[in-house]
Amino acid sequence: MGFKAWVATYLGRPVRVGDLIDLAIVDTNEAHSLLTSLYQWKYEHITTSAKALAGAGSAVAVATLVPLIQVNPDVSIEWGWMIASWVTAGILILAGVIAFSFARRVHAEFVAAQALLSELVEIRAFVRRFRSQEGER
Repeated sequence: MGFKAWVATYLGRPVRVGDLIDLAIVDTNEAHSLLTSLYQWKYEHITTSAKALAGAGSAVAVATLVPLIQVNPDVSIEWGWMIASWVTAGILILAGVIAFSFARRVHAEFVAAQALLSELVEIRAFVRRFRSQEGER
């Protein structure tokens, strides 16, 4: 699976122009509120995942630092496991940061979709006629 396919899977199916045309046929206020709800859910989903990943990485990092801070000669430290856990913590934190960057992209996509929806709402009569003629074929 390529990187673009993975991003598309993570972010969910993108909003297509056909989806916006379907929304434009609906009442104006309802169309914009439905689109806003969709992008709010998408943003919350991504930021929740990002917070969980970054939090898990931070928890692993802190949990492995505690034995190093304690001065207890009875505790033996396995450096192999310690380094492996730090690498895991770093990977989790990096995944959280990448997920936060995906959340930034959602805002730009939302603004573009709102602008296109506004233009489609202005030509709603034409879109309805086009859809009715398309259905007759």
